[in-house]
Amino acid sequence: MLIERIMAQAQAAPQQPALVHNGVAWSYAEFVHRLLQARGYLSQQLAPARHPSAPGVAVLCVEHLAQAWVLGIALRDLGLTTVSVASAQEIDGLGLDDIRCVVSWAGENPPNLAALTLRTGWAWIKVPEDLGNATVIDEPAWPGSTAHAAGHIIQTSGTTGAYKKILRDAAVETSTLDLHADINGIDASSLVFVRDFPLWTAGGYRWPLLSWHRGATVVFQQWRDFHEPLLSQPLTHVFATPMTLMFVGDPELPLRRNDAMRLLVTGGAMPRALVAALQQRLTRQVYTVLASTEALTVGATLVEKLDDLAWHRVHPAREAQVVDEADQPLAAGQVGLLRIRILDGVNGYLGDEAASREFFRDGYFYPGDLAVFHADGRLALCGRVTDVINVLGNKIATAPIEAALQTRLEVDAVCLLSLPKAGADDEVHIAIESGRALSQAELQAAANDQLKIFGQVHFHLLKQLPRNRMGKVLRLALRQQLLAGQA
Repeated sequence: MLIERIMAQAQAAPQQPALVHNGVAWSYAEFVHRLLQARGYLSQQLAPARHPSAPGVAVLCVEHLAQAWVLGIALRDLGLTTVSVASAQEIDGLGLDDIRCVVSWAGENPPNLAALTLRTGWAWIKVPEDLGNATVIDEPAWPGSTAHAAGHIIQTSGTTGAYKKILRDAAVETSTLDLHADINGIDASSLVFVRDFPLWTAGGYRWPLLSWHRGATVVFQQWRDFHEPLLSQPLTHVFATPMTLMFVGDPELPLRRNDAMRLLVTGGAMPRALVAALQQRLTRQVYTVLASTEALTVGATLVEKLDDLAWHRVHPAREAQVVDEADQPLAAGQVGLLRIRILDGVNGYLGDEAASREFFRDGYFYPGDLAVFHADGRLALCGRVTDVINVLGNKIATAPIEAALQTRLEVDAVCLLSLPKAGADDEVHIAIESGRALSQAELQAAANDQLKIFGQVHFHLLKQLPRNRMGKVLRLALRQQLLAGQA
């Protein structure tokens, strides 16, 4: 369990920094002291609300990441499953029926939380800023808690078409932490910058988890000067998405290149111009990370030449396959559906059986990506087969844009997808089913109105889009049709 690894590190190296939050460092000894204080206080506050058989879920409404981690670890050690939210308004949308309490921190004042807990009857625990002045007891975990799978609920980033929830079991996930720390090159000497990624995201939860499991130091930077740790700290690892790295394009921003630092970029493809700027201004060690909330990290590829942006090296301990629509593996060079072997027992989404059946099958996760293997074993993503495209790490649902274009252009159907271009970044293509001709001016006006975020857009006018017998557009067939037309 994580708290046991943190305590062991505190015994072995008590003065080593466990975390740095906005420039303020906590040693492992101080981290453990705060964890024990929080655990004792929360145990006391939870005593009247304890359930005899199922501890349930604790909702963390805490923005300060260091405090959120202390409270979250303590709650899980008391047998509860945690979930983090950015505001009280998000709690109703979680769709969880076993919430036991909502936890906030006195250093913050989340609006509408009082009204929400009054309406729902959930216990509201307001943790003091200074637990040293609070009456704290230290009790063992509540009766029977070891029989229950405490964990943490992560919300997906919308890869599969809508935000969903994944439960990470606290006991089971420990079995994979060493592997994923190895994939990312993290050890006890690492200084890992995770910026301000919140606990409800996969990265915001997993990156600190991997680091503390190895006895490393985690650097958080919230609310100001996100580039400052790049100047003041001898960072060994930086986790980021393409969108969070756009600051390197500001020539006025002071930056210092550190070629000993690994920059691990996940969440979407990086434009070539961004990679060149990163290698020039931050580090030569830029990695593309192939990962998902559901299946975790599959591989991290050092970008040494241009085609490394497209071709991922799958870690030897991970299994990825490219299969046809009958789930039969395809040979190298053939485009098909990507699936990834699940390692830690996750077999679906909380409260969404239909989506679970669609994306989790036979021990694999199907992210909705089209992919192809190179003869040398490298893997390339070739677009999406689901109704989501990825733009600089932002997952964007195509359906609203397609509907708006269909209405504006008065056509029969619209399909939005991304296609690779040799020697360049992926480009956005719009296939339009229409019985009438459309002028270039009409198309350009629609693009200017709906698609500014995509840059250049290519339109294709078709008499009929490929469909199945139920009338649904076959995106894979359409993609292959457009690629054949380009060739």
